Amino acid sequence: MPHPAAADSIAAVLAWLDGIGQSGLDGHDLRELGLKDCTLTVADQRTGKRWSFQNITLTLERPRSGGIVVTVGSENPERPWGLTASIKPTSDGYRNIALEARQVAANDLLLASRLGDGTLQVDLPISASLQGEIGPGGVPQTLVGRIVANAGSINDGDSSDGRIDLDRAEFKINWDAASRLLEVPFQIVSGNNRFTLFGQVEAPAQPQGSWAFKIAGGSAVLNTPAAQGAAAGTGQAAAQGSSQGESLVLNRIAVVGRFDPHGKRLTILQGDFGNADLGVAMSGNADYSSGNLRLTTGLAATRMGAEALKKLWPVFVAPKVRDWFNEHLASGNLERLTIAVNAPFETLKASGPPLPDDGLTVDALATNCVIHPVAGLPALHDADMAVHVVGRNAQIAVGKATADLPSGRKLVLSSGLFEVPDTAPRQPPARVHFKLDGPVPAAAELLTMDRLRDTSGAPFDPATTRGNMTALVALAMPLKPDLPPGSTSYAITVDALNFSADHMIMGQKVESADLKVSANNQGFALKGDVKIGGAPASLEYRRLRGDDAAEVHIQGMLDETARNNLGLDAAGAIGGAIPVDVAGRIGTASERDGRFAVQADLTPAQIEGFLPGWVKQAGKPARATFTLVTKPQSIRLEDMLIEGAGGGVKGVVDLDNAGDLLSANFSSYGFSDGDRASLKVDRMSDGTLRAIMRGDSYDGRGFLKTLTGGSVKAPPKRPPADVDLDMKLGAVLGHNGEALRSLELKMSRRNGEVRSLGLMAKIGHNGTLTGDLRGRPGGRQVVQLESTDAGALFRFTDVYARMTGGQLTTVMDAPSAANPVQLGTVNVRNFAVHDESQLERAVANGSQAQRNANMAFSGLKVDFTRAPGRIALHDGVVRGPVLGGTIDGVIDYADDEVHLRGTLIPLYGANNLLGQLPIVGLFLGGEKEGLVGVTYEVVGKPAGPVLHVNPLSALAPGLLRKVFEFPANTPYTPPPTDDSTPIDDNAAATSNVR
Repeated sequence: MPHPAAADSIAAVLAWLDGIGQSGLDGHDLRELGLKDCTLTVADQRTGKRWSFQNITLTLERPRSGGIVVTVGSENPERPWGLTASIKPTSDGYRNIALEARQVAANDLLLASRLGDGTLQVDLPISASLQGEIGPGGVPQTLVGRIVANAGSINDGDSSDGRIDLDRAEFKINWDAASRLLEVPFQIVSGNNRFTLFGQVEAPAQPQGSWAFKIAGGSAVLNTPAAQGAAAGTGQAAAQGSSQGESLVLNRIAVVGRFDPHGKRLTILQGDFGNADLGVAMSGNADYSSGNLRLTTGLAATRMGAEALKKLWPVFVAPKVRDWFNEHLASGNLERLTIAVNAPFETLKASGPPLPDDGLTVDALATNCVIHPVAGLPALHDADMAVHVVGRNAQIAVGKATADLPSGRKLVLSSGLFEVPDTAPRQPPARVHFKLDGPVPAAAELLTMDRLRDTSGAPFDPATTRGNMTALVALAMPLKPDLPPGSTSYAITVDALNFSADHMIMGQKVESADLKVSANNQGFALKGDVKIGGAPASLEYRRLRGDDAAEVHIQGMLDETARNNLGLDAAGAIGGAIPVDVAGRIGTASERDGRFAVQADLTPAQIEGFLPGWVKQAGKPARATFTLVTKPQSIRLEDMLIEGAGGGVKGVVDLDNAGDLLSANFSSYGFSDGDRASLKVDRMSDGTLRAIMRGDSYDGRGFLKTLTGGSVKAPPKRPPADVDLDMKLGAVLGHNGEALRSLELKMSRRNGEVRSLGLMAKIGHNGTLTGDLRGRPGGRQVVQLESTDAGALFRFTDVYARMTGGQLTTVMDAPSAANPVQLGTVNVRNFAVHDESQLERAVANGSQAQRNANMAFSGLKVDFTRAPGRIALHDGVVRGPVLGGTIDGVIDYADDEVHLRGTLIPLYGANNLLGQLPIVGLFLGGEKEGLVGVTYEVVGKPAGPVLHVNPLSALAPGLLRKVFEFPANTPYTPPPTDDSTPIDDNAAATSNVR
């Protein structure tokens, strides 16, 4: 029942209205009073706000039958509305009342009734039809009718967070004073959510008692927002809606509570919502006794699916967290949920003050969840989540989950934490931390996805990357829907174990046992001890966001394997490991687009023929620097400088994308003090390399060492290039102080075969050296060298230093790739040997008086077989009036060893006569030896051989002398030749080598 004071006030108002109905509006007989097109201004002194209503029409009418009719409304075409209320006395102090409302704005009703201050926006058009009867004491006796709210929304403040959209709401009213019951069946429709319930309010028996209420019966049909949109549309929206599952129907709803107007307290004694599969229980109260509404409530839920949780979660409760769950939680099972609230109502509103730390507590556990943490990145499945909300802080912990990438690769997430430190801001910041484990290709694929590709700049191709990794990931982003790319801050640190990536740097494979990788919004970096193309190195790689190139710093050692892998030494001309330092920038648009400053310490390396004529022993100081410019179709070595001895090498080299030489221009080309020469190489249109060398002086000893084959190299991986050589040098320094003067050399090689050769030079005091290519029967080509000073040539080439004079003719198979072994013959006429003490003693036979420091010889003929690193001499004979002899053996440049042997024949002309006799001559020394002779051997290094003579052999004449010969070294067997290899006429002599 109404409070006595309220009942007295109502009675006084009714008496005043009765007086107007009897005496007229003006106290006489005025029956109607009205205003038209007026403006109504309402000033709220509580908040200082003002509202204006335009085009208002107001009518106050006194019917002849008595009573009052008030009509107010607006015919504004944008939003017309109207309200009519009437009261009419009947009998015994009873009065009939009626109210008709048409599309009246709910916000206006709240302002008019002083129930709202404009903060709560109830944008609903209200229509109503109510009739009833009021007793003499102002107490309603009956009241029936309905109230309808059409499409609109309820929102707190200007924020859209927590907004409730309504399609329609209808409440039916039936009040009976005798039973003190107000029955209110109602239905609320919001999208695909429908609430059809029955409410009942029981008035207190005593004036100051509390009102009891309950809501029971009926049902609630709930859907997620996505399902609502799908139900309203077709096509893709409908397909998405079907994936959200069927509607959640709650057919068990019971709420029992009391309202104490005197104590200003609403209490829910018991609340139960659910169906056969789930249930939610709650209790609590709302206290307004202090003037500020305070909520104290608790809620607990049984096990349910994630879809059910989404549908049960009211839109106005923690709307930001709710939106995140709706957008990112695809499926799962809620094992438990408890919610406790103890806070002023204002702090729970989206536009209200901050929530106190103890104002809200949420604890939940969910299992087997599928989460989409960030749009554009793979989903996490089999996730177990623990949700903990305290005040404004919300945390979601994920113990373990698995991410499936589009390729089928998997990453395992653990120790995950999603945190919103403060949910109060409109778009609160959120943080994510987790650990990732899995194969490196999966991580590479993750970094190439649209969300991370533009900012990471990672140079990894998932198809060519291998290894396993552990990563720590930290993300930060604002909590809002439709998160745009670039709004997520992230920091990733990775430990990659047994890592390898093909074509990662300059087209080379990179390997590392433990590589450190980091990525964030500023760029991508990696660091560690690696192998690049097989070369051990220390690598630092960094690419900044928005930069089209990455910074690279490499320090390492280039050993033989690494040089072969990188294509830097196909001929095997370098021995030993070379320390290198490479720093520069590499393009990311093309794997070979870059510019690097390269420094190489060549001191520990042994070099033989890497550049023509370049021979360097290990330990000899040398250094190379250049700028390496790599492009998709070319490689350029700019500002090349090789420092060591002499003027060094300065110039530019251009290579194609396969590493083949296009051009080289060395303004300075020399490896010894005093070298003054230049070298230019260009590739012609037919692929031939044209090399031109010019200069005043050049140290040719490196060329000579290369020609003798100082080491046995592996067969080249590709056929030798076609070359046209044009060399003109004022002087070429050789061994033993000899030099070639006015050298002119022209040579042409095609398919590995020398096709033409022309050589002219001056040598010795007044000698000459010539060479050319000549044909032989059968189409064979031979190289023929002739010199008028054989002694000078032998000294120049460091073959023998004690020869003077002599006419030399050498004929040898032309070198070719198909014929690595060349057969040849050396003929020398009219020469002398000086200061050879062992020969002198052999001739003098111990008599000091007969020694001759300068011995003349009429001829020398030696057949030889030349192979890489080795020359075998056989069937050699030397003839002279005083001394003769035979020569057989091997000069092994690869092992730096000489082993020659033979017989010295004193008084060769007379001593050899008996050997020329048929049959008997074989036993008296043979065709090349004599009756009396001394066996010898020459052993040691090619640069300083030692002659040993066996004097006892002089006691054994003819054939018996074989007993005293020095032992032969291991016979040299040339590599087998195929049918296309030209065989020299002297090839059969190879079998005589012992």
